[in-house]
Order: sequence, then C-alpha cells, then structure tokens
Amino acid sequence: MPWDGRHVSGCGRGSSRRIGGSWSMWVSCGGLSEAQLGDVLEKRLGNNCFRSLENTMGVMNRVMVRGLVLALAASLLFGCGGKEERKAKYLERGKAYLADKNYDKARIEFKNVLQIDPKDAKGYFYIAQVEEKAKNWRKAFGNYEKAVKLAPDWVEPRIHLAKIYLAQATALKAQKNETAMANAMGLFQEQLNKILELDPANAEGLTLQATMWVGDGEVDKGMAQLEKVVKENPTLRPAVVLLASLYDRKGRKDEAEALLKKAIAASSDPVILQQRLATHYRINKEYDKAEAVLHQIVKEHPDELAYRLALASFLSQTDQIDKAEQALKDMISADPEDAQRYMLLAEFLATRRSKEVAIERLRDLIREHPDMTDLQFSLVRLYLANDQKEEAQKALRALIEAQGTEPAGLKARVTLAQLYASEDPADKRIPPLLEEVLKENPRDNDALLLKGKIAASQKKYVDAINSFRSVLRDQPDNPELLQLLAAAHRANKEPELALDTLRRGVDVNPNNKKLRLALADLLARDGNNEGALEQLDEVLKMDKEDRQALRAKIEVLAHMGDAAGMEQAVKQLQQLEPDSAEGYLQEARLRYAQQDYAGALDLLAKALEKDPENVQVLLAKADILAARKRWDDAIAVARQLQKIHPDSADGHVLEARLLTKKGDVPAAVAQYEEALAKAPDSGDILAALVDLELEQGKVDEAERRLKAMLDANPRHKAANRELGAVYLKKKDLPAAIAAFRRQLEITPRSVETYRELARAQVENRNLDGAVQTYEQGLKQRPNDLRLLIDLAALKERQKDYEGAIAIYEKVLEIQPMNAVSINNLAALLSDHRSDEKSLGKAESLAAQLEQSDQAPFLDTAGWVYYRKGDYQKAVDILKKAVDKAPQIPVFQYHLGMAYLKLGDQAAAAEHLKKATAGDYSYDGIEEAKEALKSLQS
Repeated sequence: MPWDGRHVSGCGRGSSRRIGGSWSMWVSCGGLSEAQLGDVLEKRLGNNCFRSLENTMGVMNRVMVRGLVLALAASLLFGCGGKEERKAKYLERGKAYLADKNYDKARIEFKNVLQIDPKDAKGYFYIAQVEEKAKNWRKAFGNYEKAVKLAPDWVEPRIHLAKIYLAQATALKAQKNETAMANAMGLFQEQLNKILELDPANAEGLTLQATMWVGDGEVDKGMAQLEKVVKENPTLRPAVVLLASLYDRKGRKDEAEALLKKAIAASSDPVILQQRLATHYRINKEYDKAEAVLHQIVKEHPDELAYRLALASFLSQTDQIDKAEQALKDMISADPEDAQRYMLLAEFLATRRSKEVAIERLRDLIREHPDMTDLQFSLVRLYLANDQKEEAQKALRALIEAQGTEPAGLKARVTLAQLYASEDPADKRIPPLLEEVLKENPRDNDALLLKGKIAASQKKYVDAINSFRSVLRDQPDNPELLQLLAAAHRANKEPELALDTLRRGVDVNPNNKKLRLALADLLARDGNNEGALEQLDEVLKMDKEDRQALRAKIEVLAHMGDAAGMEQAVKQLQQLEPDSAEGYLQEARLRYAQQDYAGALDLLAKALEKDPENVQVLLAKADILAARKRWDDAIAVARQLQKIHPDSADGHVLEARLLTKKGDVPAAVAQYEEALAKAPDSGDILAALVDLELEQGKVDEAERRLKAMLDANPRHKAANRELGAVYLKKKDLPAAIAAFRRQLEITPRSVETYRELARAQVENRNLDGAVQTYEQGLKQRPNDLRLLIDLAALKERQKDYEGAIAIYEKVLEIQPMNAVSINNLAALLSDHRSDEKSLGKAESLAAQLEQSDQAPFLDTAGWVYYRKGDYQKAVDILKKAVDKAPQIPVFQYHLGMAYLKLGDQAAAAEHLKKATAGDYSYDGIEEAKEALKSLQS
C-alpha cells in the first residue's frame, strides 16, 4: 500500500486535485474542512448542512489579497481628516498586517474601523478575510453576510459567499444528501445571479458560473466560457486550474500544459498553478516532469512542511522509495527541532520498508532526542501495530518514570491504562494510574473517558454518567461522547435522559448517522415509531444505501403495521444486497404477518439458497412451520441448527419448545437438559426446564435437580431463584423466602429476584417486609420501572396513597408515556385528593387515557371527569368501559354514579344494581349501596 503522507492533518497549500463530476474541480488541500467549517451556514442552510464538508474550497479562498489592497485603496481615502481619516489609517494598517499573515494584529485594526463606524462594510469584509485566513469559517461567513447587507451592490463579499455555498453543495452532493445539496445550490445561484447582475463581466463570477455548468454536465459550455475568461485574465487561478483539469479530461494534454506554464510564468504567487501542473504530469504519467515541478516548489518554499511532504508522497506513490526516504530526511534537516517530521519518516518506513526497520530507526532517534516525547509515543504505536504489547507497556512505564507528572507522563499513564483495559477492564492496575492523572488534572478528558467506559462495562452506570458528563463540559458536541452518555442513561433505566442526550447530539451533529440511528433505536424502544422513522429517513436522505438504517426502517414499519412501506423498503434492501439472505428474510416476515405462510416459506427457501446456514432464516422457518403445527418439520430445522452450531444451546432450546408444544414433554425435558449441559450458567434455560417440570407436577424432581446443582456449585447464577419458585409451588413460603435471599447474595442487582422475594413476602402477609425488599432493590437499581410500579401498587394496598402517588410521579419523570402509571396516578389523584391542583393534574392525565381501547384506562378517565363535575363526558367515556368489561362491578358503580348526577335515575339504578349484586369488595361499594337504597326508597 503506497505511503501517501496522510498522517498530517491540514496540509496548508498542498497539492491540488480534481474532483470529477462535482462543481468544485479546482480545490486544493488548503480548502475548507469539516472541523474548520463547523456550522458556518447554520442560519441559511440549517444545522444539517455543514458538518461533513471536506477540503472543497481551495484556490478561490486565496484570491484578491493584493489585488483588493490596490483596487480599494483610493476609495478608502476619500475623507479629509477626522473620522474618515482614522478609519482609513486603521484599514490600511490592517491590510498590511493581513498581507504579512499577521492575522491577530490585522483583526485588531479592522475592529478599530468598526468601533469608529459599526456600519462600515469594508471593515466587516476585511475581518471576514482575516477569519477566512485563520480558518474561522463561521465568523468569516457571518462577516461576509454583514458586508453584503451593508453594501448590497458590492460584488467581492458576494463572491466569497458564493464560493462557500458552492463548496457546501459539492460536499453534500458527494454525500448524496440531495435535499440539503439543492438548498445550498439555490443559495449559491442567488449570489451568483446578483454578482453577474451587478458586474456581468466579473471574471470570478463567470468562473463560478462555468464551474456550475460543468458540475451539471454542461462541460463544453463551461469550457467555452472559461477559455474566454482566461484569455482576458491569464493568471486567474481558479479559471486556469479548472480549465486545465477539463483539458486533461478531454485528452488535450498539450493545451493543459501550455495553459498552466503560461499562467505560472505570469503569476507572482504560482504555487497552486505549479501543483496543478505536477498533477497534470502525474495524470499523463510524465513522472520526471512532475517530480521536477514538486522539487521547484520545495526550492521556492523551503520552510513549508506541506510541500516537502507532497514531494515525498509523490515519490512513494510512484515507487521511488529511496528518493522518498531522502526527501523525508531532507525535510528533517530543514527543521530538526520538529518532532512531527521524524514521526512522518517512521510512518513511511513502517509502511514502505517494514515495521522492524521503523522501530529500530525510532529507537535511534529517541536516543538522539530524548526530550522529544512524541517520538516515544510514536514508538508505542508501532509496537502495538507490530503486536509487541509487552514492549509497548515497557516503553510507557519508562516514559512515566522519566516524565513523572509532566504532561507526557500523565499521557503515558492514560495510554498504559487503555492498554490494560483493552485486555481486561477490571485490571487492578488501572485505577491507580487514572487516580494519579486525575489528582494532577481533575479534568483530564482521556482519563475521565476511560474511567467512564470502565464503569459502564462494570454496570456502575451512575459513575459512568458522572465521568462522561465531566468530559462533556469540555467537549459538548463530541458525538461519540454523547452516544456513550446516552447508552449509560439507558442502561441506568433513564430513557428520557438518554433521549434528551441523543436529541442534543443530533442538534449539534445533524449529519452524524450514528447519533441518528441511536436516537431512532431509543425512540422505537419507547414506542415512538413515527419519531424513529423520521430519524431513519434523515439518515437515508444522507445515504440512501445505508443498510443499517434500511433494516431498522423495516423493523419500525413492521411495528407500525405499514405493510406497503415495509414491502418497498424490503425491495430496496434486496436490490442493494442481491446476494444476501437478509432481504428475503425481511420479506418473508412481512408475508408471515399477512398470514401468507406458503409465500413466506418460499422466500425463506430463496434466502437459504443464498446462505444455507443462516441462523435467523432457519429460526424464522421453524417459527412459520410451528405456526402451521408442522411440528416434525420444525423440529427438523432445530436439528439442522444443532449440526451447524454443535456447541450452542440454541438449537436444543428450540427443539425443546417445539416438543413441548407437540406434547412430548419427556423429550422436551431431555432437550432442555442437553441445552443446560452446553450453557450450564443460563438462567433462562434453567427457568424453562423448571417451569416445564412444575407444570407437569414434578415438583420433587425439580427440587432434587436444583439442590444437586447447588451442591455442585453453591453460587450458581440462577439455581436459588428457581428453587425459590419450587418452594412457592409447594407453599413453603419461609423456604422460598430464604432461597430468594440466597440468590440476592449472589446476584444483588437481579430485579426479578427482588420481585419474587417481595411476592413471597406478600403471600406470607409480611407487607412491610415486601416494601423493604423493593426499597433494597431500588438502592441497586434506583430507576427500574418494574420495581417502582410494584412498590407503588403495594403502597396502595397498604392505603399509603401519598406514597404511591409520589412513586407514580417518579415513574412518569423517567417514562412520561408509561400507561399503567398514568392510569394509576390519575385514579389515585381523583379518588384520594380533592384540591383543584390535584384534580387538574388528574384531568390532564385522563386526557391521555380517553382515546384508549382498554377498559381500565377508560374507566379511570371517566371517573376523573366525574370527580371534576363533567358528568356528561364522564358518562360518555364510562359507557365505553362498561361495554368492554360489563363484568367488572367497579365500572358499573362509576357509570351508575355518573348517571345519578345527570338525573337519569333509571339508568343509575340499573348500573348500581349490577355493581352491588354480588359479594364484591372495592373502594366505593358502600357508596354504591347507599345510592341504590336512596333510589329505591
């Protein structure tokens, strides 16, 4: 693989390169990059337009520095003293600093102009020039816009805005983000039209117009215009570079060479043109000439690293290895104090010689330059690339000893900790290293990030969240960090915080597909399929061939029941992956949902032709065969899975389930035992086996099995819990409680074990003990919704209504759309509070319930309106609840009371009789009886 010098980021005025098929065909290494542009066009293009622009500005950003100084000098000196004279003085000094590349001083002078006159368009224009040179693209764009606003007939700032818009459109076109690209292109054309309206002969405007035509496929038209421009302006670099590129594309190499040579001879700053000439020679395989041009550039700019690197890269790519190495050595000789140059040489040697040669050379360099710690870190990277982990660790320990708590020593500690963590996140050597770093620098981002990742891997999610948030203070827009924080919140049962984190991430990183996919996943898990689909469609706008987004879209559409949309997405997936089983599998699932079982099986057969051992396809086939009660055929599939993956328990579990449905319990037990032998720690398999035995009444067999397992392994991950379930079946509550307590000693974060223990305690009439159990579980998992909802229900049973209300409110803070908690909280507020604030809150909750088709939710909503005095609305909703579940006496009671308030005594009596006819016990039964008695008297 040729070494291309890509180690250096930001190559200054590096080699220009043509981008075929795009508008910006004259770009160079010095153009706008993603990191530089940021969100410059946030106001005009929206957040999603600027994040991924890479090196598409180039030559056109460098035009006009000297020309504008001369062209505008006279007009800036029109004043005769005072305010205008001071403005002119500051402006001239600023331009001089700008020409000398002293951007800080230039900025100060131009700001002085604006302090005198905040509406001076030239002040904003030149500040924009400074910011552009300093690569502060957001500020540059904003100042160009201000200049245009203040001087709408001034062409120059419009040219710069047009270049920025065109560069953005080019980047978006490469991303296949057609909507955003069209928007950027529209803004470009808006500026271009105005430029040519103000100055129809403007050379740069005509060049931009030609660039647009070429990008739209009108190459001949663009070339004709460029030839006219160059004839009148033979040194206009953007026009010359683009025209030369088009000549090369057309095979007119002699004309391209002549054009570039003529422009170079006439130019006072020809480096961009020289780079394009070198590219021309390389394209036409005239390597000696290309090399000569690159050498000339280095000779004329001996202090520019980028040009030396471009020469070495060219020599490496053309397999002139010795010459490339010498060019890199000459690069070092030009500035022997620059550690980066040594590292570039080492990278070259590793890639084009061997890693061993590079390592040996780096060792020599480190001995010669012991204070260049970057070389030592480079050596560590080479060791790791060469699979010499012990040597890498040894080098880092030496760095720590030599550098102590200097920045290099702290960095070495973090790097060493990262190495340890890559092998074992629980390595006891890691915490002391991180503690030493954070003691010296409590905000060391790398140390905090690693600390957070380790905490998350150990399920210490609160610690992980705290670490990630600390880093976020310094890196608020870091997409990887936002994903990690969201994942930690999600693992800590804080879905709303996870959603907020990902939404913020998407807002500041709108073109980050990973963030949008993570947000879509979380929205889908929360039941917000429309929101998930919106995020997935945004990803597919950026890249219509993104497989992950397409698969996720199919899943979401399936949950939404959108068969037509799902079929369209499935067909698209099949077109993208014609040799994959995935598309046929997804279409088979659609046919299965439509109960087209024969069609589904045909599609799965096609999928298996593509991938005969695809586990997901085989599982789907077994499911469909089982749905048709073709047990033997489904069991044959399970046995096929066992042959494909003989060490896996999955095939045996599948066969056991199929045998259970078939009614062959002994054979099913045997398969579960086979599965358990392959996965002895699996709680799920053990639970399925025990449940099957309990269903068959084989309680003693299950108990013996579990006791034997615990004799062999007293700390089995699930056996005590299953033994507790056996004792519950036997009504031996003390033994069950003891077994669940033993399980919690082994797995103290097991939510289901806390729930089982609490249920056993409730059954044993120890409600206070059950409350304590839930509270202990919540200390381990403070935001677990299952524990919270169970505890709230228990508080209701104890008539601690305020306690239950507080818990349901906490649940809704974590998961605002939790239907059970909405219903129960609304019921509690309406039944046990009478203040307006509480009843108002109950009413707002009821509004969420009244569209439900679930009778309990409808009853709650109707009763809330009853309590609020809206009796007609109460009757309308309560009738729906009673129609759905007439056997529930409390529903009849509520409807009867509502009719009574409306004055319909006959209907009230009818429903109150049903509410009190049996031996019922519920809150309000006494009121129901009294009301019925009053009606009958």
